[in-house]
Amino acid sequence: MGCCCSTDKDSNQNGETNERTHLLGNPVSNNTPIQRTPYDGLRYPGSVPKPTDEQSALNKILQQTATNVIDVAALDSHNLEQHEYVERARQYIQKAQAAQPVLQSKYSKLILSKNSAVLKDVPAIDNLLIDSPICVMDYHMMIKNSAKISKALNDIHIEHKEDLVVPFAIP
Repeated sequence: MGCCCSTDKDSNQNGETNERTHLLGNPVSNNTPIQRTPYDGLRYPGSVPKPTDEQSALNKILQQTATNVIDVAALDSHNLEQHEYVERARQYIQKAQAAQPVLQSKYSKLILSKNSAVLKDVPAIDNLLIDSPICVMDYHMMIKNSAKISKALNDIHIEHKEDLVVPFAIP
């Protein structure tokens, strides 16, 4: 808003705000001034900034953003000393062995191997843990049927009765 008869002169109104008071400072030019080209004197006050000014302002924003970005990949990973690694591995094995009987009784041989306390990778473990376990009869039926299917696949034999490629008589 403004007055159509204003002269665009700054008048001191004892700190009062009006339509010409800047509410926010210019964040781009607060810290470092924008370099001007020799023909900047020909511009009128309040005109649109030239592309070089916009480009330098964008470059400044880009530089500030680049300095504020935390590069997680470049951070030094926490390197464990040998004794810390051995201690953590020992604690993991102890906790896994303590949980093994409970898991074996609940999930049979689906997750844990017989001689290992290390858990195997199971996709969508949350769905496995949410569902109720299958009954023992169903489990034995699946084992029996998979053994029969495996035996049937191993018994498949192909008999050669005739040639697959037949030569044609070319005159």
